Parts: sequence; C-alpha cells; structure tokens
Amino acid sequence: MELFSESRLALLRDIRKSLIRTMIICCLIFLGMLFFVEDIMKILKDIINMKLILYSLPEAFMSYLKVAFLLALLIIVPYIIFEITRVVSKHTNVKGGNIYSIVLIGTILFYGGCFFCYRYVLPSGIKFLLQYQTEYLKPMISLSAYISFVFTFLLGFGIMFELPLIMGMLGKIGIINTNFLNKQRRFFVLINSIVSAIVTPTPDVFNLLLMMVPMQVLYEIGVVVVYFTNKGKLQKEKNNV
Repeated sequence: MELFSESRLALLRDIRKSLIRTMIICCLIFLGMLFFVEDIMKILKDIINMKLILYSLPEAFMSYLKVAFLLALLIIVPYIIFEITRVVSKHTNVKGGNIYSIVLIGTILFYGGCFFCYRYVLPSGIKFLLQYQTEYLKPMISLSAYISFVFTFLLGFGIMFELPLIMGMLGKIGIINTNFLNKQRRFFVLINSIVSAIVTPTPDVFNLLLMMVPMQVLYEIGVVVVYFTNKGKLQKEKNNV
C-alpha cells in the first residue's frame, strides 16, 4: 500500500506551489508597504492619542518592519482566500465558477471584521484600559507592544468574521447541516461568551458584548447560509436522479 497516492501527491504539490506564490507576493507587498509605514503609524497613533516609547535603539526600525509585514498580511488576505478556494475546488470537484464569489464574500467579511475592530473595539478597549492610570501609575507603552496589540485584534476579528463563509463551506461538503447547528446553538453561545471574554482587550461587559453580539449574529447568518446550501445541494441531487 502506497504511503501517498497520486492524488495526494498532486495535492501536496499544488499546496507547495500556492505557498511559494503567496510568499513571493507577500514579500513584494511588504517592500511596497515600507513607503507607507509613516502614514499608517499616524493612523494607529490616533487610536491611543498618547506618546509611545522605545525600550531599545533598534525598536523603532524593527517596529516599522513589523508594521510593513503585518500590513502585507492584511492586504494579501483576498489572495490567500483565492488560493485556498482554488486548491479545495480543484481537488474536491467543486465547480470553479464559485471561486470568485467565495473570494469576494470572504474579502468583505474579513475587512468588515477589521473595520469593526478598528472603529469600535480598539478605541473603547484602549480607553477602558487607560482609565486605570493614577497619580502613581502612569502608562508607558512601547511602540512594538502597541503595534502587536493592535494588529493581533485586527487579524483576529477579521478571521472571526469569516464564520458564515466557513459554515457555508462545511455545509457544502456535508459536514454540518441546519438541524445540527440549531441543536448546537446553546453550546455556541457558551463558547462564544468564553472566547469573547478571553479575546476582548478589557474585562468590562460593554467590550465583551462588542464581540459576542456580532459573533452570534454571524452564527445565525451562517445557519441561514447552510440552510440554503443544503437546500440547493438536495435539489441538485434530485435533478440528477
């Protein structure tokens, strides 16, 4: 018995090529973003509205490289979705005509999550955390730590907003269905509350709800998507009989 069949080897080769292309494109975007780091830093600075400090001489230089790299990751997300969808569709006999629709929806959801985080979650979270400064406790936030904090939540919210798309794809291949999702709603509410409490930058209820409510809404949207996905799949199977 062969360890890897020809189909699996073809899949691995395809994944390797996709990774190489993605890395090359990411590197090119990274080089281009180096020219815009200063402008991005000003935008990020507006969220916290206070001076950031440097703990070491190379921290400013390394932070600029970090911003350029993280920006490249944010920008290349649509292409990553395209490559994942292309590989999956090629090796699972899913019609290629759906690829661009999936990429479009995934892109909108991802950047929608990033915008929601930037516009609502980060400002309120940072404001809440800074209110604990006192006469004896003054915040001194390093540039590198602040950049990591901001981009972690931007990427995190962007990925989490992909939930309806992920649910729809799982429904497409038959792993989940509407009945299963309806039965698991209570568990999702529990998991959602736990994850939101861990991920949100502050322990207050307001910021907890800023993540928990959108995630619950996205789950319900995903249930609807799975319903129509399963319905279309059943109709197609009836037509083929």
